[in-house]
Amino acid sequence: MDMKTQSVSNTRTQKTVARILGAARDCFSHLGIEKTTIVDIAEAAQFSRPVIYKYFTDKDDIVDRVCLEEMQALQLQLNARVPRDVPFVDQLAEAILQAVLLARGNIYIQRFMDDRQAWVRSQSEGGAVHIWVRDRWRSFLLRGQREGIVADDLDIEQCVTWIALVQSLLLLRYSNEYPDETDMRRFVRRFVVTPMLIPAG
Repeated sequence: MDMKTQSVSNTRTQKTVARILGAARDCFSHLGIEKTTIVDIAEAAQFSRPVIYKYFTDKDDIVDRVCLEEMQALQLQLNARVPRDVPFVDQLAEAILQAVLLARGNIYIQRFMDDRQAWVRSQSEGGAVHIWVRDRWRSFLLRGQREGIVADDLDIEQCVTWIALVQSLLLLRYSNEYPDETDMRRFVRRFVVTPMLIPAG
């Protein structure tokens, strides 16, 4: 296959995958993740089931891909919301808080939260979403350790797991009501951020 043919093939593949994922998003938002089937996605994308299976192993594979793309989009929004000109501790607290607020406003993340099986799978070790989220928080916390702010005797992996658990709990807690940001910020700083810091004095 020459370069031009390969380029056309790659473009076609990208368009097909995007169409399948767009159809899946529509189905998830209207039917919910649990009730959506591969047949629903295929019909919405106007593809046959074999075409869907050519690009994805099963519905869970599609769910994970949509979840990962939504998390990546949220990260871009998060980068814009977290100030860079404040101390590390404030950045960390604000990043945790804003990630929850952004996820709370995302219909697909809410659908993942509604489908416990999908949410648990997406957060399980080794999954693409878990690895991506873990890598984002790990680099942030390692920077804090290098700067002498985050305690160096902490297991960064456990800290990342703790942050993810707290965020999931806050999403569940505030799924039906808007949180008081001041109270949530205070909670995050006191019970999530402070225990990770080198003790003062």
